[in-house]
Amino acid sequence: MRVRHFDTPYLLFEKYMSNTLVEKYKQLNNSFNKELVFHLGIDAGFFAEYSYMLHAMLYCLEHRICFKLYSADANFSYSKGWTDYFKPFCEEVHEHFHHKYNRHPLTTSWKEIWKEPTLSLIKWKIKTSLLNFVGNLSALSIYKKFIRLNNHLNYIPKEHYRIPELGIDGDYLHAFQKMVEITWRFNHDTTLYCNKLIETLSLPKSYVACQIRGGDKITETSLLDPDWFASLIHLHSPLKDVFVLTDDYRIYQQLLSIDDQIRWYTFCQPIETGYVNKNFGRAFGEPKKEQMLRFLASIQVMNDSSLFLGSITTGPSLFVLKNKYPDGVAVDCTSEQFTEVCRQTISKRSKVSINNLTF
Repeated sequence: MRVRHFDTPYLLFEKYMSNTLVEKYKQLNNSFNKELVFHLGIDAGFFAEYSYMLHAMLYCLEHRICFKLYSADANFSYSKGWTDYFKPFCEEVHEHFHHKYNRHPLTTSWKEIWKEPTLSLIKWKIKTSLLNFVGNLSALSIYKKFIRLNNHLNYIPKEHYRIPELGIDGDYLHAFQKMVEITWRFNHDTTLYCNKLIETLSLPKSYVACQIRGGDKITETSLLDPDWFASLIHLHSPLKDVFVLTDDYRIYQQLLSIDDQIRWYTFCQPIETGYVNKNFGRAFGEPKKEQMLRFLASIQVMNDSSLFLGSITTGPSLFVLKNKYPDGVAVDCTSEQFTEVCRQTISKRSKVSINNLTF
């Protein structure tokens, strides 16, 4: 049974190394005079928001800016924010103005809007610009000095990073994995919950993992066909035990019916018929907590798999593919494309995915 416990010699060593890196990050981060407060969990899916955060951290490290976090209202949180599920890695602030006025940067310029102007797009641009302006003034008033907010950032990462204090000198994926090592640390309660839940799967030591999305992902890109996914698993691995992260139990049932050679495992519940991010954001309390913990347990299972197959268009898959790189199989882009496309926006990744898919 493949379960990640935190008491084996290897994992104790891994934990020690990770903690050492975290302490180095804290020391370096706290040495900077300039400051940025990053608002996490505004309106996008968890891994989109998480990636924004890692890119912001890299930006701050390169520009010698102290990174601070505001997550009290995070759309994945049920109580406190980031520390509901993870260990802290930096100072958190709690000034309430961040909730409304610390927003993501405007990625659409006026020049782009005037090419195909619509009233709703113009209203959105004006509203967001005003919110950002008020946010900058509020930060200056409250902190009595210039504080950078989300709107000062560019989330598109660079090709190469060099931060010698943290042992970073390589391409984006190298830097990304270091940032994951600093931040992706479950707290005690999350660790216990995930280990207990993973044990119920009774997975063998070696297994394959994949993700097949449904729900609101259709609004961003084409959904992958379960039949095609099953054939890819046979193509890439002789293993017959496969964990699937899906948000629609009907996809799991379809997998069971189309391929009886594979033993399928999932945490998806029979009542689930597709994830919709807005609905999850409106949930609260224990239901949201349980759903998020099951999701995090699924990510742990995929991270620990012998082979992972996923799409470049879905947040969890892209995270695991980047974190396990150069291992893993991106099913909708070539290995040569991956190092470039993994840094791009969802719209650009979707175009690459559609061009590569052949059913």
